[in-house]
Amino acid sequence: MILRETPQPKRICQLLAVLAFVTLDARIAQADQATVTGNTGTLIANASLRFSIGISKYLFLRVGAADASQSDVTFTLGLNPLVAGTPGNSRPYAGAQPPGFATTITTTNPATSAGVLAVSAWTNVAGTTLTCTLAPLPAATPFAPTVTAGGIPGRADIQVVSAAGGVQHPGANLSTCNGLVSTAVPQLVTLNGSFTYNAAYVPSSLSTGTYGNIVIYTATAP
Repeated sequence: MILRETPQPKRICQLLAVLAFVTLDARIAQADQATVTGNTGTLIANASLRFSIGISKYLFLRVGAADASQSDVTFTLGLNPLVAGTPGNSRPYAGAQPPGFATTITTTNPATSAGVLAVSAWTNVAGTTLTCTLAPLPAATPFAPTVTAGGIPGRADIQVVSAAGGVQHPGANLSTCNGLVSTAVPQLVTLNGSFTYNAAYVPSSLSTGTYGNIVIYTATAP
């Protein structure tokens, strides 16, 4: 006696689904191929594939220390010269010559040479540029748009010198921090340099108060 199990509809569906999957998978995985036959001469069969490398855009910019702290450059005006050990008092002059004003420049986050900040940039995108803009600094009067006026220090009187061969500042002073003036950041070149901030105003032309802006540097990769 031969016992034969009759396939149930559910199992038939499962079998058909497996066969369909195998057939579909084989079609998707099919490679480029060639079959050549012959009894004489040189046989040549060619097969090709598509090979590609995907590289994302990368852009890096740092102004200041290599940490999470935002850097500060501070100009402080005071009497010059000062009596050693007695802040705020000027050294007496022989005669009627009054003491003068002088600017003391300090840098924090990090504490580096006066007014000097390290700058680094790298990109793999051609046509990358660097610009800068000014934003309000809390509890400070914004700089005058151009030169010093009305006792308010001007943007043009805050000069910036870029180290040769490194990231170049967008313009020679903060008056060009308008988002329009730009410098190039070449691709595939590691740029390390510095920005040095100096005062070009006449100290005795400034009114008492706190003045400043937040300088925002923006590297743009098209």
